[in-house]
Amino acid sequence: MASEGDLLDLGEGLEARRRRHWYDRLMMLADGVFAVAITFLVSYIAAPVDWNGSWASFWSHLAPQLDAYALSFLVISIYWLAHRRFMAMILAVDAPITVLTLVVLGLVVLIPPATRLVSAYYNFPVARAVYAALVVAIGAMLATLWAYAALVAKLVSEEVGGRVRWFLLALMVFTPSFFLLLTMAIPNARPGETPLALTALFLIGWRMRLWTVRRLGGKPYAA
Repeated sequence: MASEGDLLDLGEGLEARRRRHWYDRLMMLADGVFAVAITFLVSYIAAPVDWNGSWASFWSHLAPQLDAYALSFLVISIYWLAHRRFMAMILAVDAPITVLTLVVLGLVVLIPPATRLVSAYYNFPVARAVYAALVVAIGAMLATLWAYAALVAKLVSEEVGGRVRWFLLALMVFTPSFFLLLTMAIPNARPGETPLALTALFLIGWRMRLWTVRRLGGKPYAA
């Protein structure tokens, strides 16, 4: 017959298993949704209509689609990296984190159709505004998730100091809109210029984040 101590140990073991199960399943879902969103970007690249066989005609049709694909591939990748970084510091997930993650994923899967919209109607300000609003909204929800986990529920590892927590929040709040405004401010951008600009900004920002986090006393995994 099990003793009271054995039952307490069993209860603690089940609780730990439940928390690990919630965390693992949420991460599996998130990785799957990000992967599906990236995969669906390819489905919107279509063959030229009424192609006359010339390279110029082929490229003029394909270039805007490839440009939009590269831009959205980078956007999804950057948000996946941000989500992975935050979840590496979060020790456990609860109902609010689960709901916020689901909202983030619900917005991420809208990037492929938004990509098709902006590639087909790039010259229309409304199309660019819709795409920009979606990108900023995803960043805002990721910032909300981090703010709740790090500053409200205190579900983040104690190794992540208060200054690092606030810095990462500020970075998540301001970076999406700042990067998007800079890349979309390129007048009459030629094919490839916007994705290249976003890549350069991301690499510069990544190095600056590493430097700042270390100056604030943070660990490498927080960068």
